[in-house]
Amino acid sequence: MPLSRKRRSQTDAEPPPAPTRRRRSPSASEASSVSDDIDGDGANGEDSASGHDQMVKKLVRLALASEYSRIPVKRTDITSKGTGRQFKNIFKDAQRQLRSLFGMELTELPQKEKITVAQKRAAQRAGTQSNGSSTKSYVLISTLPHSYRTPTILTPSRIPTVSDEAAYTGLYTFIVGIISFSQGGMMPEGRLESALARVNADSYFLNGERTENILKKMERQGYIVKIRERDGGGEESVDYTVGPRGKAEIGERGIADMARRVYAKKDAERDELERKLVRSLGEVVLERKPSEGVEETGHDEEGDE
Repeated sequence: MPLSRKRRSQTDAEPPPAPTRRRRSPSASEASSVSDDIDGDGANGEDSASGHDQMVKKLVRLALASEYSRIPVKRTDITSKGTGRQFKNIFKDAQRQLRSLFGMELTELPQKEKITVAQKRAAQRAGTQSNGSSTKSYVLISTLPHSYRTPTILTPSRIPTVSDEAAYTGLYTFIVGIISFSQGGMMPEGRLESALARVNADSYFLNGERTENILKKMERQGYIVKIRERDGGGEESVDYTVGPRGKAEIGERGIADMARRVYAKKDAERDELERKLVRSLGEVVLERKPSEGVEETGHDEEGDE
């Protein structure tokens, strides 16, 4: 009996395990404090700064990795990495690193244009008809001065191979260019096929891969958009327009540079070409002076929360 009493007294003296478990799980007030530290308002400034730097590095790695596959970086992908309410500051610091270390920056993709009557009606019903709303999707573009944007400096990626990447880049730049020069920025499928036939790219391209599959790849990556529409008689028409990535990555200046490299070897031809480029693409394609330096696009901050 005395031994039994001793055991009971020792058991009564031991602290219950439940409170220890509760201390390991943060309460609502503690969770709020951790959130404040992440947002830069907590007491632990060093941990907050370290966490901020890590999230900036994660965003830079995410942008670089996504660019190899030509996959746009979405706002939801960024916030899922734990950026939370600090998105604007993290995005701004990531932009600074991308520009200073890699000569690139994240640029928001434009909205897809509503071309067909059905698309415009659907947009009106949804309340999204060309209201300048943000796509919250970004791609990397070069911020190097225009004089440095040469194949010698901006070499093709080694994935899958340098030659395949160079050929693919040349093809989608060519296709985006001829679509942009078409009336209204739209090109019928038949005219595109004829243009590809003139450069011997109508049947196969890139180590025997069919051009049809290459065009589908360009659609998936956002360089071009394929539009199907039926008229009142039920007959279908197929047209192509420039996609969001084609506008952001290549743009009018890229198209104009391609035209300058192919045509206008003499001064008189160049003057005539420049007039045609301005008439077709706008004054934005006018060649800038080398002293103008790096172009600022103003995408270092993201305004929407």
